[in-house]
Amino acid sequence: MLDYKEYICAISEERSFSRAAQKLYVSQPWLSSVVKKTEQEINTPIFDRSTTPISLTEAGTYYIEQARRVMAIEEEMRQHFKELSLKAEKGINIGSSMFFCTYVLPGLLQEFRAANPGFTLTFTEGGSQALLEKLLEQKLDFILEAEPLNDPRIQSTAWAVEEIVLAVPSRFPINRELKEYCYTSEEFQNRKKSACKKPPVPLSAFRDGPFLMLQQGNDIYNRSMDLCRHAGFEPKVSMYLTQMMTVYFLVCEGQGVSFLRSTISEYAPHTEEIVFYLLDNPAAVRNIYLSQRRQEPDERQQKLLNYLWGHNLLQK
Repeated sequence: MLDYKEYICAISEERSFSRAAQKLYVSQPWLSSVVKKTEQEINTPIFDRSTTPISLTEAGTYYIEQARRVMAIEEEMRQHFKELSLKAEKGINIGSSMFFCTYVLPGLLQEFRAANPGFTLTFTEGGSQALLEKLLEQKLDFILEAEPLNDPRIQSTAWAVEEIVLAVPSRFPINRELKEYCYTSEEFQNRKKSACKKPPVPLSAFRDGPFLMLQQGNDIYNRSMDLCRHAGFEPKVSMYLTQMMTVYFLVCEGQGVSFLRSTISEYAPHTEEIVFYLLDNPAAVRNIYLSQRRQEPDERQQKLLNYLWGHNLLQK
């Protein structure tokens, strides 16, 4: 009975058989036959033809309401299948921080792309809440974040571990006093291959700052505050920033000291303007979580999952 719903809805909107026929590019006699066939099917008139312009009967009002509901569901289905089709064509969408999207993922997924030439990987950067919404809307397949996503529809699994370290301008005089703890940029990059292992720095030595901090709401901000308070002081913050790479370059310029993820040295340009210190505190170690919707992954998603679990993407 709803086979011709679009035509009958058009007549209702135009309140005229002739105008609806013109709008739909069909003949008026054919349109009249469509209405007559539907009225016979439901055994009651849809339109009151005695009024000018034509109006809906009580049954017609109900028909139009239900027809529009069905049309809305059909449109939602079309959009859903269209998105699934586009997703299959475009490949896989991963959400993460600007640092991961810009510096880590493109190079480290090169092997996956080479093994799957038909896949296109799309990286979307953003905050945790914005990425979560995209994941729930199926605009993202996975999220890599330093925090588990608190939503019963999402599964977050610890996937890798990274350190938080203290970055200090190499020109600061305090580095000479802390030489036994201090890594040059080159030493820090090679510390896992070298036999040279330096002890964690007493963080209280930096109580006078100045500190460069990521803005509140960032996981590293919270950890930075915990680290300082555990060392017995409140950090003297000279600047709050939104991007970690910006903080890194400002440390290189001598603007202040800051807490950074240890992997930043592997992707930033080599420089002698910065030194690093390890920290002895549980807050200086954090997980990176892989988050996905709680449903069976499709074939393309499973391929990337297999790759992710077989590789530590924090190592070059």
